[in-house]
Amino acid sequence: MTLHEVLSAKRDEVIVRWKTQILGKLAPETMPPLELVNHIPRFITEIVAALRADAGLSSLGPSPDETTTAADHGAQRLRLGFSLDSVVREYGALRESIVTTAKDAGTHLSLRELQVLFDAIVTGIAQAVTEYSRQRDAELLRQANEHFAFIAHELRDPLSAAMSSFLLLKSSGQLPVENRFVGAVDRGLHRTRELIDQTLQTARVASGIELRRQSTTLKILFEEAELGAASEAESKRIEIRSIIETDQRINLDTRLVRSALGNLVRNGVKYTSTDGVVELRGRIAAERVVIEVEDGCGGLPPGKVEQAFAPFVRLDNRQTGFGLGLAIAKQAVDAHGGSIRVQDLPGKGCIFVLELPIAAESP
Repeated sequence: MTLHEVLSAKRDEVIVRWKTQILGKLAPETMPPLELVNHIPRFITEIVAALRADAGLSSLGPSPDETTTAADHGAQRLRLGFSLDSVVREYGALRESIVTTAKDAGTHLSLRELQVLFDAIVTGIAQAVTEYSRQRDAELLRQANEHFAFIAHELRDPLSAAMSSFLLLKSSGQLPVENRFVGAVDRGLHRTRELIDQTLQTARVASGIELRRQSTTLKILFEEAELGAASEAESKRIEIRSIIETDQRINLDTRLVRSALGNLVRNGVKYTSTDGVVELRGRIAAERVVIEVEDGCGGLPPGKVEQAFAPFVRLDNRQTGFGLGLAIAKQAVDAHGGSIRVQDLPGKGCIFVLELPIAAESP
């Protein structure tokens, strides 16, 4: 008998051997059989298909490298609390069970059969480990975001109380307005509030939540972005211009797009020289919305283009801030399955370009 014939005829025997090897060692003895075995019969069938295909016979179905069986197995093992080491050793136990069953059946395994079996097992391990690690890392990131969001949220109330009290003391004349220490406290409170707000935005966008699309237009989004940057723009005498080539009702997650666009415009105002211009341009074409924010920052320093969207990177060390604005914008765009890039205009400024797939409303 060939190896694929042994596996076809004695699949249940292989599974029993495999269960005996892992119960109480890699898996709890009390684990229900359905959860324990789950993907193994399908994986064995895929090994049989790989062996038959290699022998030039018709395949019984897809091989291990053509399905998600092993990946599904890795994800299930993560949910059940298996260690990554146990997942790998499960596949080693399966290989040993297959070889032992074949030898007991009097089958002489050829080097080619052993190679195909080895390749299938290695492929299974790789896929299971990859999916296990991906989902584990995603869960750790989600927990970290929840933790940071919780801390940031808890800090908002005492900070708001401190800011209100500080403003009350200033307005009542109990604090000297021109005192540099009073100014330092004022700036510190506002920078702390900015960090808390950005931390909450980052945690929300990175949490992997489902998009909540709402109807809006470019005109509405631009007006909100301008309003959010109006105070600083006025203090620096910066003009914010809006140019909309085409507009219509569109469905986007307005919270995320508002956050992304607001950060880009505020950044543009922050880095543009006094008496400069920040220009918003937008158009809708081919089921995509394209938004450009051009500023007058003078161009990006060497190496900053590549780092622009990384967290905690400031484009200009002369400016204060936490370097989260562009990272938040990128996360918001990524959540929509879109793209964001920056075009450097040396000596003049830079253009940030957002492209988002949209769901257009019927007129």
